[in-house]
Amino acid sequence: MPTKPRSAAKGPEQEHRFELGGYYLERTHPEHLGHWYACRYDSGTRQVRRRSLKTTDFEEAKVRLAALVASAPSSANRIGPPGPDQVLSVAALKTYLDERGSHIASEDAAERAVELFADYLASISKIDAPVAFWTPARQLELAKWCVEKHQHSAGYIERLFNVMRSAFNDACVTKIRLDAVGNEVETALMSHAPKIVWKREAIATELKIPARRPRPATLSVEQMAAVLDSLKTTHLFRFAIMSLCTWARPQAIIDFDPATQVDWNGGVIDLAPVGWVPTKKRRPRQPLTGCLAGWLPVWSKEDEARRAAALAENRTPPELGLIVYKGRRVATVKRAFRRIGTELGLMGFSQYSLRHFMADQIKKLFRNVPREQRSLWMGHVVRDGSRTTANYESDDPEMLADVALATDCVIALIQQHCGRPLFAVDVLLTKKDLQAIGARVIPEMLRKQRVGGGHDRDRTCDPYHVKVVLSR
Repeated sequence: MPTKPRSAAKGPEQEHRFELGGYYLERTHPEHLGHWYACRYDSGTRQVRRRSLKTTDFEEAKVRLAALVASAPSSANRIGPPGPDQVLSVAALKTYLDERGSHIASEDAAERAVELFADYLASISKIDAPVAFWTPARQLELAKWCVEKHQHSAGYIERLFNVMRSAFNDACVTKIRLDAVGNEVETALMSHAPKIVWKREAIATELKIPARRPRPATLSVEQMAAVLDSLKTTHLFRFAIMSLCTWARPQAIIDFDPATQVDWNGGVIDLAPVGWVPTKKRRPRQPLTGCLAGWLPVWSKEDEARRAAALAENRTPPELGLIVYKGRRVATVKRAFRRIGTELGLMGFSQYSLRHFMADQIKKLFRNVPREQRSLWMGHVVRDGSRTTANYESDDPEMLADVALATDCVIALIQQHCGRPLFAVDVLLTKKDLQAIGARVIPEMLRKQRVGGGHDRDRTCDPYHVKVVLSR
């Protein structure tokens, strides 16, 4: 005869055992911590499966068991997953965050979206609404609530709906999932998902709001100099120099490891770290700019000195990495740069502003640096020509040498208004080379240079002086 599940410890709350969806609550070890467990009897193995709910409060344990049962697949479901009218919205959204949240770049944005969905359902007393609740009309009501309650833009609301669409579509995928007591089950949470129909333009038209907010004006050279002078910590200055030299996205800079991503012999930097899993956001290979080639050895020596000093004093050495603050690698600089922008009175300034600034300056100041090269430098996909051709052509960073030269020139222009040094070593810029790439502005240090511009130069980088002059 199969062994019956063991009854929970007797207590006033256990006169009637709490059961839900084939699961029940049990406090297996009341003398030790006293946590409640979600339990289910498995007739196949003749064992009771248990999963700690990590709470000693009986009422809270009921709530957590209900959440587990609602969001977890059922191993007893053999006829197919339930329809969207049988799956709670909050359960599908929570499961998406638990399973996929850490694998998406915009995890914070996804968490905020789910929080807003729950707030909206609570405001209309529909927290138990199923997935089928989200008809096009209900989606529009959510958009109206977001505008009235939080003054969200049409673009932001579109991103909220993108999270909802991804969560519901993921719930329809058949894969290995964990049920409420931790057993692996190969199933989908629901059979099909409702269609999320609203896009930015349609939302703006229906709600009579702008489709896009006006983009803040790109910073001037003088404003960028003021930003760099205001950076008081080493990690923020390093981030700024990396951003100005590479125009890279913030996460690529945070992940950067000079030991594995810099090829000194070829004078090339690879913004994709070793083992990086490619996404839609490309991380290009670029020639090293003179500015960055000068700073990287200096920063390496500074880090080695700090680690040696910490070991000599029997202190924990700082973590390895380029962007480190108080001995630990930095996860984000978003708030720091927003605070700096507020202090300087720069509306809309963020960590992305440095990337926007460089792209805008190169476009305005250098007539002969084409859009294709700027796009490749930023990691954008260039659509010109056949995609098949890209399978045959090599990824040659040297074709972007003009962008590297223009980048050094813009930083030299910033230096004219900046009180701190932006170059660790002297970088050779000649008027002739800048004129060759269509420079509209020449740095002051080159204005007295004779028209010939000195020797011709080879743009191949070396370990310490990228812009080396080679006599011919």
